[in-house]
Amino acid sequence: MNETKPSRTFYLLTSYYGLLQSFHLLLLARAGWYLIQNRTMPFPAPPPPGGWPGSALPYMLGMGLVDLLAISLGLVYVYCFTIRKEVNLTVGLISLTAALSSGIVYLVGTIPSGAWGANPLAYLAVLLLFSPVLPLYYLIIQQIEKK
Repeated sequence: MNETKPSRTFYLLTSYYGLLQSFHLLLLARAGWYLIQNRTMPFPAPPPPGGWPGSALPYMLGMGLVDLLAISLGLVYVYCFTIRKEVNLTVGLISLTAALSSGIVYLVGTIPSGAWGANPLAYLAVLLLFSPVLPLYYLIIQQIEKK
C-alpha cells in the first residue's frame, strides 16, 4: 500500500480505467452471449470487407480470455483504489500490462486483415478510448520505482 496521497491525475486516470474496463466487460459479455446463441463471433469492431475468416475465432477467443483477466484484475485494482482507498500498484501493473499486451496483439491481428482500412473511424475510436491507459501505466511504474 502506498502511503503518499495519489495525485488528481492518477485518480482520474484510474477512475477512467475502471469505467473503460466495465464497458469492455459488457462488450465481452455481449459477444459471449451472441456466440452461444448464434454460433458466430461478433467482434465489437467491424470486420474487414470479406468478413472475419473462420480461423479468426481462436484468435478472438484467446483475446477475449486475456481481456477478461485484464478486466477482472483492473476492476479489483480500481475498486480497492476508489472504494477501499488502498493503492495496490502490483495488481494495477499486472492488469495494465495484460490490457496493453492484449491491445498490441489486437493491433497486430486486425491491421493486416484490412479491417482498419475498411473501418478507420471505428478502430481509431477504440485506439483513442484506450490511449489514457498509457499514462496510467507510466504513473504506476513511477510509483513502484519510488518504493
